[in-house]
Amino acid sequence: MFKIRKNLDEVDDSRLIVLYTTLTKIFLIVSILFILWIVFVALGAFVLELGSNWAVLNLENWILSWCFLVGIFIILDVAFYLHYTFVIGKRSEFGGPEPKFMHGKRLYIYTSPADSEGGIFSKTYIQIDENSVLRLRDLMVSPGELWNKKEE
Repeated sequence: MFKIRKNLDEVDDSRLIVLYTTLTKIFLIVSILFILWIVFVALGAFVLELGSNWAVLNLENWILSWCFLVGIFIILDVAFYLHYTFVIGKRSEFGGPEPKFMHGKRLYIYTSPADSEGGIFSKTYIQIDENSVLRLRDLMVSPGELWNKKEE
């Protein structure tokens, strides 16, 4: 279900964020459903007078199991947070730019001429292998040409 990557550079930040927020939402939904079950057990035990063990466990044990479950969820959420901050911190220690990803593939960018900004660029995408894509940015119209034509 989850793909484990061995290389730190291959970790996609957006995928980590999506995975961790999805798991946190699942934890929240399970906790809310568990609370609703506890309310249902309490109503059965006290209002309908079905007895204290009509739902396999008594009300106190259901509440204790909910507390245990929420504790596990909190520990996992803290682990998610620490893992994410560790990955970001580790990447910033290297001092290099963070790798960019597009559709789950690492994106390498080459601009011609180098360090040019502004103007109109053509973008060409070339697949290097199954995990890498090269984006070539070629300057088609420089910013000076754009402004000169606009002033005339």
